[in-house]
Amino acid sequence: MIGYGVVYKPGVRFDVIAPAGFRILEALGATARTFGRVLMITCGTEAHPATDPHTLGEAYDLRTHEFDDAGKDAFLRELVTVLGDGESPTAIGGGLGVAWFWGWIENRGQANEHLHVQRRKGTVYPVTEG
Repeated sequence: MIGYGVVYKPGVRFDVIAPAGFRILEALGATARTFGRVLMITCGTEAHPATDPHTLGEAYDLRTHEFDDAGKDAFLRELVTVLGDGESPTAIGGGLGVAWFWGWIENRGQANEHLHVQRRKGTVYPVTEG
């Protein structure tokens, strides 16, 4: 068993990974190392409509049940900070966001609770100059 890193539960698919998806996976690995945790991706590109960020390879869900409430919040804050290259996250829509990314603890306290992270709506990642 690894001491930290990112794994995925059986059935999770990665049919496409967009640039924002690669950035999220990179940040998940870095944050797993910081917290000394094994993170489990519970949803990739499966089971969502065609235009959903999951299907587009720009969003992932993670298991949170192993964290206490303070740990969940600290993990989310660190993850979003890493995604923002040190930018301080701000409260947005019940979660935390930076310029191109946003995350929140979805269904907090319920059996299907998870951390959802994605490219922020209305943004393009990466920004390209033309």
